[in-house]
Amino acid sequence: MNDTADHRLPEPLRKLLPPGLQALCASSPCTRGELLFKQGKKPTMNPVILESVLTCPNCWFARQETMPTDACQFFYECTRCKTLLRPNPGDCCVFCSYGSVKCPPMQLGGCCCPA
Repeated sequence: MNDTADHRLPEPLRKLLPPGLQALCASSPCTRGELLFKQGKKPTMNPVILESVLTCPNCWFARQETMPTDACQFFYECTRCKTLLRPNPGDCCVFCSYGSVKCPPMQLGGCCCPA
């Protein structure tokens, strides 16, 4: 039984890959393990987590949010105190700075922002 289709990297995440890896995956869609292998990393069976709890550093209010797979989320407004959150220096998005889980591209070992 071939269940490869169940483990394919979602199209929005493939678009976030560096151009070289996009080209490698262009001829046939990559599974997460194939992508990590092409990046020289050891594949794991951990699925990409799309839910993260963002915690406001101003009022400590926490809220579960769904992370986008097709873009960086650079801004987030706290629903309690209305503070506009931005990524910390060196982080690519608010989920990497204030979330309980890093963004999907970072979970895959990459970055969601073009260099």
